[in-house]
Amino acid sequence: EAEMQKLIHELEVHQIELEMQNEEILLSKNQAELATKKYTELYDLASSGYFTLSEKGNIIDLNLSGSEMLGKERSHLKNRPFSFFVSNDTRPIFNHFLGKVFKSKIKETCEVNFSNNGSLPMNAHLTGIVTENREQCLLTMLDITERKLAEETLHESREDLYRLLNSIYEGAYGVDINGNCTFVNQACLQILGYQND
Repeated sequence: EAEMQKLIHELEVHQIELEMQNEEILLSKNQAELATKKYTELYDLASSGYFTLSEKGNIIDLNLSGSEMLGKERSHLKNRPFSFFVSNDTRPIFNHFLGKVFKSKIKETCEVNFSNNGSLPMNAHLTGIVTENREQCLLTMLDITERKLAEETLHESREDLYRLLNSIYEGAYGVDINGNCTFVNQACLQILGYQND
């Protein structure tokens, strides 16, 4: 009878230990589910497009921003070639970039253009790195269309300014912070006796 009491006591202790372990497991599971939910929300709602590509360049996985950038539903993009959405003129750049990603262990970058469903073309900056098993590429896509348009506008404004400065009869020149000459108009060259080359 003493042996039975001892066995019952040990079983009760084991039962309490199992219940405590079960509570810890449930708590860990809940915490993992919360972390997964937060990660999924961050992944899907990020302003950047995130893609997982195969070595052949097929889309394995992507976030919601990525599908919005490509102008298609996520389910219609999986297993499709990413290069299909890259413009014809920048597709060789993308293909070279993807090859470099799978050959190196460092991040590679490039800029390409996309056309999505007849809307205005989109300029994008891509950053890619190969996974540790070297079977997939993790790709980040940033929409830089507005930046490119601003750069073009700035370039056109500079060209207009240079045309204006070249049309005046007074000499004009520009220098940078280090005192290096950055611009000389035609009148200044003539005043100084230089030929325009």
